[in-house]
Amino acid sequence: VLPKTLIWNTRSVNTQLVFPRVINMQMEPNFFVIALMEPFQNARHIQRYRRKLYMEVAFSNINGKIWLFLCCRGWELVL
Repeated sequence: VLPKTLIWNTRSVNTQLVFPRVINMQMEPNFFVIALMEPFQNARHIQRYRRKLYMEVAFSNINGKIWLFLCCRGWELVL
C-alpha cells in the first residue's frame, strides 16, 4: 500500500498563493509525503515550510530544486 502522496511542480512557492493552496490540500486528505519541484526558494527556508505543513521531516536535494516533506506517523521509511 502506497502512502498518500502529493507531487507538484510549483514553479515557486511564493507566487500566486501556491503555498496556501498546498496547505489547504494537505489538511483535507492528510498526505504522508509532499514533494515540491522547483520551489524557487532558498533551501535554508525548508524548515519553516515544514512547520507550516505540520510535517515531521524535510529534505531537499543538493541544488534545492526538489523539496520532500514526510509525515512519519503510521509507517516506516527505509532508505
